Amino acid sequence: MPKDFKIGMLVGLVVVIGAGLWLSMHPSLSARARITGPENAGAEQEPIGRPSIAPNRPDSPDEIVTDNEQKQPKDAEIPKYHIVQDGETLSGISYKYYGSENQWQKILDTNRNVIKDVKDLRPGMKIIIPK
Repeated sequence: MPKDFKIGMLVGLVVVIGAGLWLSMHPSLSARARITGPENAGAEQEPIGRPSIAPNRPDSPDEIVTDNEQKQPKDAEIPKYHIVQDGETLSGISYKYYGSENQWQKILDTNRNVIKDVKDLRPGMKIIIPK
């Protein structure tokens, strides 16, 4: 009986370690990903800035802008982001945004800090879509 108990404990320990390693390798199975769900994967909430008087008209309280509007110049373009879904490829993402599958290299070059290899594309990654 003690030998069976030891074998059972060893098998249980191996199963727990294996499950922990497997879950750590799949970020889409994290608690945060399961709570938000795939339907909210691309939804991002913008922070609400504190209202203040417009800097070009300090005497006019009628024109109120937020801190976010003040920090960003009007000429600067807001970068477009994409949250990678399960089964997506760079060529598929390229086709979605550019209408051509041949622009995937442009996306890869822009996101070299996030994507080290083409085959390293994982669900939940937030990548920049260049203009």
